[in-house]
Amino acid sequence: MRKKHLAVYIIIAAAAAGLAVAFYPHPDTGRPMAQINAPALRDDALRVELVAEGLQMPTSMRFLDENNLIVLQKNGEVRLVSNGTLVEKPVLKVDVENVAEQGMLGIAVAPGEPDEVYLYFTEDASGILRNRVYKFDYDPGQQALFNGTLILDLPGEPGPFHNGGKVVIGPDDRLYTVIGDTNAGGGMLDNDAAGRAPDDKSVIYRVDRQTGEGVYDNPFYGSENERLHRYFAYGIRNSFGLDFDPVTGRLWMTENGEDEYDEVNLVEPGLNSGWHRLMGPMARSNATESDLVLFEGAHYSDPEFSWFDSIGVTDIEFIETGRLGGKYENNIFVGDINSGNIYFFELNGQRDGLVLHDGLSDLVGDSPGEISAAAFATGFGGITDIETGPDGNIYVLSFLDGKIYRITAS
Repeated sequence: MRKKHLAVYIIIAAAAAGLAVAFYPHPDTGRPMAQINAPALRDDALRVELVAEGLQMPTSMRFLDENNLIVLQKNGEVRLVSNGTLVEKPVLKVDVENVAEQGMLGIAVAPGEPDEVYLYFTEDASGILRNRVYKFDYDPGQQALFNGTLILDLPGEPGPFHNGGKVVIGPDDRLYTVIGDTNAGGGMLDNDAAGRAPDDKSVIYRVDRQTGEGVYDNPFYGSENERLHRYFAYGIRNSFGLDFDPVTGRLWMTENGEDEYDEVNLVEPGLNSGWHRLMGPMARSNATESDLVLFEGAHYSDPEFSWFDSIGVTDIEFIETGRLGGKYENNIFVGDINSGNIYFFELNGQRDGLVLHDGLSDLVGDSPGEISAAAFATGFGGITDIETGPDGNIYVLSFLDGKIYRITAS
């Protein structure tokens, strides 16, 4: 088992066992990770409030409206938080594969159509593990999801790591989702030129949200290989974060390295993110673009920011509100699961990179001090999702303590 896998597995196993300890040692560094302390902010103009608790290993959340929030649990239960109360009966329960990074993983709600909900989860399909996206209808009266329709049927083996799972609906009304390499190297999609032909792993998909089909303006839609028609980007080890810049409509993602170089990336159409020839800036590797598998229409670009030591980067969220103060509006928060930190990054004037100072000007956080300099908040107990609420506040989902927090103005 690789070290990064072990780090995530320790967190999952400890949470499942209900261990009440202050921290778990990181297997690489021995430093504390996933601390369950009181959350703390570095902006005195803001405060943290507890919204709901009692969740079990929650992975993702989305608002249906200003009063109702759907939360996924890794074990296959879909829960509803209504007016700040966790409803006892799940709105849906699905039999999922739930080992390591498998499970109920991602959710999207159609803009303006809160009765249309998309779920990404890992399931056993006649003895073969698959990661699948279904579209469900939501009945607010019954507080239930029903009528699941399969939209995407993606690989799940060999597993059990690197299933990705985040789902978003873009400003173009297309469905985007990400899958990692499912713990299987040796394919063209992860830059082995002599490896397996494209097989739907290590990919960001962009599809029609009703049919799951690729759309005509996808970067590889003209390829003779029809599998590529649905791809927006590839070369991705794993990701727990996708979001769109509300100003430009461009897609951004987080990407998880192995022991080094977790990343924040601007995802232009056709991006080959480099795995597994490299993670982090190309200049810090022995790789060149000639080492990458570049299909017609593909390109490589360095990440906009990297952490040299893996932090277990998870969600990325554009703050589409001035509720917390002008400096946060249209900029990004990023969470991690190893320490429960939130990092704040400001975009540059062209909105194609980040404004970084001092030791971060080389676009890499190389030391604990540099990483700390980017931290906006600490102590959230392992973050799996960050969302802007209809009220303009920021909501944070904590994996280890099963709580939802709200960040708001003091």
